[in-house]
Amino acid sequence: MPPLHDEVAIVPAVPIALVAALVLGATGCLRQTAVQGAAAGPEARRPPPEDAEGPIHETDQPSASFVLEGEPFCFAGTNNYYLIYKSHKMVDDVLETTKDLGLKVIRIWAYLDRGSLDGSVRNVDGAGEKAGVYFQYWDPASKRPAYNDGATGLEHLDYVLDKAKTLDLKVMLVLTNNWKEFGGMDQYVVWYGLKEHHQFYTDSAVVRAYEDWIDHLVHRKNSLNGSLYRDDPTIFGWELANEPRCINAGDFDHASACNSRILVQWADERSAFIRSIDPNHMVSMGDEGFFANGTSPHYDGADGVDHAALLALKHLDFGTYHLYPGTWGHPTSWASKWIEDHIEAARSAGKPTLLEEYGIEARRSSSGAIADDAARRSAYARWHALVGKRGGNGALFWMLAGLDDDTDAQHGMYPDYDHFTLYATDAAVELVKTFASTMNTEGQACKLYRKLIPAGTLPKSPFVTASGPPNRDQSRIVGLRPPLT
Repeated sequence: MPPLHDEVAIVPAVPIALVAALVLGATGCLRQTAVQGAAAGPEARRPPPEDAEGPIHETDQPSASFVLEGEPFCFAGTNNYYLIYKSHKMVDDVLETTKDLGLKVIRIWAYLDRGSLDGSVRNVDGAGEKAGVYFQYWDPASKRPAYNDGATGLEHLDYVLDKAKTLDLKVMLVLTNNWKEFGGMDQYVVWYGLKEHHQFYTDSAVVRAYEDWIDHLVHRKNSLNGSLYRDDPTIFGWELANEPRCINAGDFDHASACNSRILVQWADERSAFIRSIDPNHMVSMGDEGFFANGTSPHYDGADGVDHAALLALKHLDFGTYHLYPGTWGHPTSWASKWIEDHIEAARSAGKPTLLEEYGIEARRSSSGAIADDAARRSAYARWHALVGKRGGNGALFWMLAGLDDDTDAQHGMYPDYDHFTLYATDAAVELVKTFASTMNTEGQACKLYRKLIPAGTLPKSPFVTASGPPNRDQSRIVGLRPPLT
């Protein structure tokens, strides 16, 4: 979910043909023009396990699993985009609430890109900085991106990781953004004077700059605890991008060049690069889970994303998918089959999978209260049950927010800009707490894994790893990844 906040215009300028899509997806999770030549795919292959809103039965089919400290690891988690530029007080509040809710993983941005400091190369996202913080900027002298490692830059990320470490939380680090918020891919396009969004994936200079950024983070020494990022088990894994597509309804779209081969090749090469310099952490794509071998929306490859092909890549360790039925133009009941299809795709690929963003819009009154949150609570309860009972490995809601130290903040809380935000006082949080308290012990992926493997089989490590599904005869277990082989 691209973040919505006070420093960014919500909807970019787009062609008239995309206006209808923007009405459904002003948050940025948009439908785009379809890629031609799609064949019958997952939506035609298999019905959901039950009627869309009927009972949910536990699967008996083993799934791959995450592993932590020698045990299968199933979990609930959350997302937050502002921790990398806000105050220590606000960071502490969100992370401590994450811990109090029983959540195990939080997904955050590890990018904040701007143009040049002298204004000669423009920012794609407003002022380019957030509260005076930025991570990368264009250096006109060297004609390449430069890094802000100090107090107005990456020391903010150091603090998040160090605080999470003290709370025994894991942090997913996302390396760039498909959307213009926080710079992301379009900032790279501007840096190198390019004209088309998809060139982020194909231009050799951009690819080198992106890999240089990854290398800089992997080998960064945390200024607070002295740990290299590559050696820090607080990091759950590296995510190549937030919601990568070959178009983004922005200034640089070139839809005629949009096809899934671009993203698959890019992900294959970039994941191999990360594996070559960091043997400790997993790598994921960060895609929304769009399929490319069907004919209906989000199964038709329209945005250049082929989830099944990405799952098959050697150096991508687990799958990701997102879920916003309302902004995607679907009824809430559509989500049941969407979740089931992704669990089944991951099971077929022998990898774990995460519902790493999900949300139902809930509008608040001027007092901050939600008049009727029944639809959101009903949807979350069902989605949690589907993930747990059908063999999913985890789910991270969008998004957790908390205190705001801005004296003008309404009610003293960070504003609910996108209407998907959860606060600790919201009724829907009780569903999250219940899910978090039961997922690791009752989630079917972990229950079956424990049942089918001998005790003590999995090696103990503070790093989260991915293990393929166990055989029912316990004769072998598909190897863990990482470490690098």
